Amino acid sequence: MRKSMVIMLMAALLLASCKPDGQNAPPLHRVVIMYAAAYSNLSAAITQDINEMCDGMLPTLNSGDVFVVYSHTRPSAKSSNVQPVLFRAWRDKDGTAHRDTLTRYPVTDISSTPEVMHKVLSEIQERYPAPHYGLMISSHGAGWLPVGYEEGRDGGYHPFLATREICIENTTGSGIDVNLLPDALPMKMDFILMDTCLMGCVEVAYELREKCGLLLFSPAEILSDGMVYTTMAQLLTNIVKPDVQTIAKQYFDHYQAQSGMYRSATITLTDCSNLEPLAQVCKKLTAKYRDSINALDHDTVQGYFYNESTHWYFDLKDIYVQAGATDEEIAELDQALDGAVVYYAATEKFFNLKLERICGLSMYLPYWDHNKLNNFYRTLSWNKAIDLIQ
Repeated sequence: MRKSMVIMLMAALLLASCKPDGQNAPPLHRVVIMYAAAYSNLSAAITQDINEMCDGMLPTLNSGDVFVVYSHTRPSAKSSNVQPVLFRAWRDKDGTAHRDTLTRYPVTDISSTPEVMHKVLSEIQERYPAPHYGLMISSHGAGWLPVGYEEGRDGGYHPFLATREICIENTTGSGIDVNLLPDALPMKMDFILMDTCLMGCVEVAYELREKCGLLLFSPAEILSDGMVYTTMAQLLTNIVKPDVQTIAKQYFDHYQAQSGMYRSATITLTDCSNLEPLAQVCKKLTAKYRDSINALDHDTVQGYFYNESTHWYFDLKDIYVQAGATDEEIAELDQALDGAVVYYAATEKFFNLKLERICGLSMYLPYWDHNKLNNFYRTLSWNKAIDLIQ
């Protein structure tokens, strides 16, 4: 009897030692995911971001937190048929950093599609079931614009620094329409950090309100250097409550300390659970001032763009100010914005664009001769909520 019990105990211990990575660890608390759709001219910059993040204070295998990276980059402009890879980054008790490859995906996978994003995130959820998830998206971006939209672009060259123009890569068929992004996320995220250009639109935030708690993004473009990754790991993992606001402040402080054109940044942290009051106020103002909004000269409204190739992003508050809203109405709008916008900051200028009248969220001010764009805008949840384009 005793001998059989010893054998059973040894067998149980052997099975436990052979379980897959993490299965014999304490229950997971949070999984932080970096989704780097960088099969583009941003490959080098985003690879550096990944390295800086992985050099930080990552969780150990048994800490209860997990950090995983989905990386699709190209070593050079001539590179092709590069496999996307999913890996877990962690540190052992001695501080040595490790990267464990989890999956190599087919070279035919286009990372910046809702199907591939959903597939990758679903695999992560299956591997690491946890009560809390956070997502970092690093790629090009173009706000709420539909994938492939080119109408009105001048196609010229501009004497400015490289920026991160969700998920656009140098591959035919790439790009994720913002109204498809919620379905690409199989789980709700405590936070989403978008290190991509022009994503700081109320349209983007409202579309994600059911899938995201805190949303960090920029209403203007983001320089190719991106966010500050050297300290990000310690602010997102091994911590009871991720400190996303400090990440926002560090981003602003970094670029505010630069000189010349490098001193160009906007950053906004939005609480998506407080967007409904903002929608209600905007709906009321839109209905009252519809004719004035439609007649506005775009040049008189504060924009978040510095050239005509991206002239779709205007300051939400300034639209209603210029349309003639009263002081009392603007005070009500400010109150709603205070609930939705946790933090925002901006340098004095972004390149040659003065940032003088900003609330931290952009919104579309319709161009009525752009039928294709307006038809797409009608499908967005924000438009359905405030009835901007009827």
